[in-house]
This record gives sequence, structure tokens and C-alpha cells, in this order.
Amino acid sequence: MSSPPSESRVDALRQGAQGYLRELGSAGGRELEALARDALLVGLYHSPAYDLRVPGLPVARLSINLTSARVSGALEDDRVRRYEAHRHSLFFTPAGAAARWHKEAPSRHLNIYFNPEAFATDEHAQAVRTPLLNGSLPGVRPLADALVEEIARNDAWAGEAADSLARLLLVRLLRRSTRASEGRNALTPQLLARLREYVMAHLSERILVSDLAAVAGLPVDRYAQAHDRLTGQTPHQFVLGLRLQRATELLSRTSMGLADIAAECGFSSQQHLTHTMRLRLGTTPARYRQDPRRRTPR
Repeated sequence: MSSPPSESRVDALRQGAQGYLRELGSAGGRELEALARDALLVGLYHSPAYDLRVPGLPVARLSINLTSARVSGALEDDRVRRYEAHRHSLFFTPAGAAARWHKEAPSRHLNIYFNPEAFATDEHAQAVRTPLLNGSLPGVRPLADALVEEIARNDAWAGEAADSLARLLLVRLLRRSTRASEGRNALTPQLLARLREYVMAHLSERILVSDLAAVAGLPVDRYAQAHDRLTGQTPHQFVLGLRLQRATELLSRTSMGLADIAAECGFSSQQHLTHTMRLRLGTTPARYRQDPRRRTPR
């Protein structure tokens, strides 16, 4: 990180910040202050409630909320999710990743733009490519508040101070992301319980492995490996098991029609539910409903 920046890197920072500001401005937002130094550019923004689409930028972007705001959105083609974004929550967008966001109230936020190659050591190579949506980081509050203060001060020493604070925030974030992706117990029983809650809350919807990985805060491939190691199941088997569990509960406790049960549990059709139950339980929904033993999924 100590090598001097090339002109192309500096240009990429400026292009990234200008590209973001262009989209934010079209949605009614504005830049309050900005400081650039070496491989970093920091901007302070105010935005109204908006619908914002930002194309993939040539640099990575760490956004820090300075006011609480309810937002919904996604990166690239991922599913749109809703977030209760509290003050000092973090949203990290890797270089090249397009984003779309809907915000329901005015807010302020801080962006740190940086060239990934300036931070992508062998240790942190994966971390600069891994998104973070509505994350948290111990100790972020005093660093972010001090960074805002230095940007607003904008005196002879502000650039140096802002650069140091922004680098410290990024290093702490990348270290934490690296530990999470490399830790032996990346997926804990507590995280598994959160995943179960998420699946049950979205059972009628299509659930992707990337959705579960986002809940776990892990890259998709790392999450899939960790899930299999902890449970002996693939993520797909995990979701299918919970769909089937809920379906058998409804068959046992309600008089709902089979097509309605299939839809509520996320099966594509009644035939899909029947096929799955035949494979995993050796019976059909109608027979299961009539069976006093009420079999449970294998």
C-alpha cells in the first residue's frame, strides 16, 4: 500500500467518484465535501428519498451511513432485499459491480473510493471482491465521525488526516472480511439458526444460494463449503428440507388444498410437491395427510 499511485489509478478514482455523483445528482442528491489523496478519495453526500441506479465503477466503494435509513436494493442481478440501515452501517461495493437502491427518507452518507489493487495483497485478495450489505464493524463510529469532521474542516492537514482515517477503516474492514472467509468455523450454529429463520420467512419465494450466502456474510463458494461441512447438506438440500417440513406440518394441521400448500412452501407446482414427497418420504401428500403416523422428512 505504500507504492506511489499511478496517474491511471488517480484518474480511475476521479471517474468513479464522478460517476457516482452523476447518478446521485440525477436522483436529487448532492456532494457536500470531498477530499482526494493518493489511492483514496472520500466524499460526503446528502440524498433525498430516491431510486438510484449506479453502474459498475472502476474503483471499489465503501459507503457508511451517517443517518438511519430504511433501504432496499441489490448488487448486479441479485435479489432485492430490504435493510434497516442504522447509523454507521456499512455497504461495500466491489469494483465493477452495478448497484440499485431505493431509499425511503433523506439521509447523509460517506463514500470511500479506492483502487482494489492498492489493497489487494495475497491476504486480502478475496476481501476486496466480496460485497458487504448493511454490515457492521467494531470501532467504526469514532473513526467515521472523525473522518467526517476532517472532510468538513478541509484545512492544510485535513487531507493527511482523512487519508489515514479512511485507510484505517478499510484495513479493519478487509481484515475482518478475510478472517470471516478463512476461519475454520465460518458457519456457526447461531448463523445456521439465522439462515433457518430467513428461509422460513421467505419460503414461498425462490431462494438462491447467493441469498443464503448474503445472510451468512460469506462469499458464495465459501458459504456452500461451510454449510456442507457443518450440516452434511448442500444449501439446496437444506432449503428443500425446510420446504418439505413446512408442507408436512400444513398437511397434518390444516385442510388447505394441495396446490395452496405447494405454493406457500415454495414448490413450483402441486406435482413438484408430490414428486418431492414421493422421493424423500416414499408417499404422496394425499396419503401423508391420511396417515396417522405423520411421517417426518428423512
